[in-house]
Amino acid sequence: MVYDICIVGAGLWGSSAARHASLPGRKVCLIGPSEPLEKDRPSRDIFASYYDVARTVRKCQGSNHFRSLMTMRAFKGLQELEGTTGIQLNATAGHIFYGKDIESKMAPIAKEEGVLLTAEDVHKRYPFLDTSRYGDTAMLFPINGGHANPRMIVHAEQKAATLQGCDIFDDVVESVGESGSHTHGEPVMRVLTKNGRHLLAKKVLLCTGAFTQLKDLLPPSTELDFGIDGTFTVRLEVGEDDLEKISSMPTMTSFTDPEWNCYMLPPIKYPDGKYYVKIGPLNQDQRRLTSLKEVKDWFLSKPDPKLVEKYRDLLLSIVKGFNPVSVKADMCVCSRTPTGLPYCDMVSPRLGLAVGGNGCGALLSDEVGRMAAEMIAGGENWNRDIPREMLKAQFITPPSNL
Repeated sequence: MVYDICIVGAGLWGSSAARHASLPGRKVCLIGPSEPLEKDRPSRDIFASYYDVARTVRKCQGSNHFRSLMTMRAFKGLQELEGTTGIQLNATAGHIFYGKDIESKMAPIAKEEGVLLTAEDVHKRYPFLDTSRYGDTAMLFPINGGHANPRMIVHAEQKAATLQGCDIFDDVVESVGESGSHTHGEPVMRVLTKNGRHLLAKKVLLCTGAFTQLKDLLPPSTELDFGIDGTFTVRLEVGEDDLEKISSMPTMTSFTDPEWNCYMLPPIKYPDGKYYVKIGPLNQDQRRLTSLKEVKDWFLSKPDPKLVEKYRDLLLSIVKGFNPVSVKADMCVCSRTPTGLPYCDMVSPRLGLAVGGNGCGALLSDEVGRMAAEMIAGGENWNRDIPREMLKAQFITPPSNL
């Protein structure tokens, strides 16, 4: 069998691309490893950052016009996916950007949706919140914002893709390259997997995140301008006495001194039956990773206890009167591009990629998946009103055919 499209990477973006690519008459497959059991983690090389139950989602990203266009469409796409699959994905909680001179940091497209507040106004609306230490202004998005379960997004996207005829393989792709085989005179791509599968496809789409350059997936000697940052999240367990008091907490993002920039999520129930509020750094307190071993070791490690304490104290300086029952930390990675926008581009006539979440992977997931699916299928208007050069992949060493 020769697939029309093979999508490599079964996380948020790849699963979305599989759903959008799986149209009648088109043979599509999706390949990627599922989430490992805890006992299997030490033997794994490939991980994903969607192994959690809470990510911020909202209609407008906030600070960037093009990211906000994408998040608006992704937010709508997740709502449509809920209707298609019957799987609840979004929980409405509202969202607050807070910090210094917040209005100047918001893209005009976001200002149309938001309500400008002072730090005092925030405290009046949410008596348990005090953002004044980190800036005197805030912008509230009372609706069209909240949080979603990334595991359930992946599940829903794959369920929809399967119902549309997509084949899904739980496997790790080791290499992608042109095959000596031809179909109707055209070369095809060969995909080799860890479990010994040899798949052929007319086109291959890489949605492989941090691992894009850590396996043999790109043309020889090709190097993307692309970074991998090891990051982490800190979860504070919420006891019964505090749960009701802070249950109305919105999701939050700060624009303050870089040392204190973070995002926060309200109390959310985790698989252990307990409720946690979560906080994570934006761009600071992260470590650049450069090899497969470093990425694997990062996923299997624990963050510096001093950093865990820092972010615990940062959250408690804003969420007042909250006494956490316990503190936990989880490891993840963030793929970064120099543009701050995803790469959604063709590397060669038969190989495309969609990588580089820049901390907004879940926010952008359904829309980037749609764009990538339409791009790899040859659609002319896949990027709609976003200039194509804004999403063009940048290379340190370009492929020889470019």
